[in-house]
Amino acid sequence: MCIDRINRPTPQPAVVVDLDGTLLHAAPAALGVRGQSGYSYMSGHALTTLQAISAYLPIVIATGRNAQSVQRLVAQTEGVRYGGFVLEHGLIARQHLDAGREQDTPWQPLARLLPTWRHLPGYERCLGVIPPPNLINPQIVLQQALVASNLQGTILVEGHKLFVCPTMPDKLTGLKALNIVPHFALGNAQNDLTVLSASTHAVTLSTAEAEVRAVIAARAGYCAPTSAHAATEDMLRWVLNHLR
Repeated sequence: MCIDRINRPTPQPAVVVDLDGTLLHAAPAALGVRGQSGYSYMSGHALTTLQAISAYLPIVIATGRNAQSVQRLVAQTEGVRYGGFVLEHGLIARQHLDAGREQDTPWQPLARLLPTWRHLPGYERCLGVIPPPNLINPQIVLQQALVASNLQGTILVEGHKLFVCPTMPDKLTGLKALNIVPHFALGNAQNDLTVLSASTHAVTLSTAEAEVRAVIAARAGYCAPTSAHAATEDMLRWVLNHLR
């Protein structure tokens, strides 16, 4: 894991926020953030509320996106106080996005075995790929290529994208490396479960995966009844009201 050296005597509380499906959505809004498959958006009201929240506690982004992609959001969110960034599903933890980027990837032998696959740029610890259209069982094909390359890795499926990681990533591991404890945690997918379970206040929305909604219900957290930008604004407003 790529980790900045941070000298903090005790863990620091923060508001930990996932991006895609939680803070960012497909419906166009004020802030557009380019990703590997097009643009995702955040509303202006969500930004204003995020700025207000960060006056109380720092915001920590915990996402599957890489530093290059997250920078496109951060550049548009002036006034938000960030406390760190957990990237590539938890494999990279940084206090600052521009610190210590890794230039070399161990996955070149594997990448060469996948010449017809789309290779996603900007990843440092993962190999991110999109299989050719209509390829049957791409995960099995990728596993076979991994074996043929004599490399050790774990395959992570995220929609139509596949990632090969050196170990099974965990966002909570990244937070611990930053000496952050999630006082509030907002997320919508299985890779958010450990963070939501470790948080003091767990928050999600109606379109979250069923397992996430079950965890929120069991922990008496908050589930916004709406979807997309309305849900994001609702979740952030709920957090701000509790901080006040």
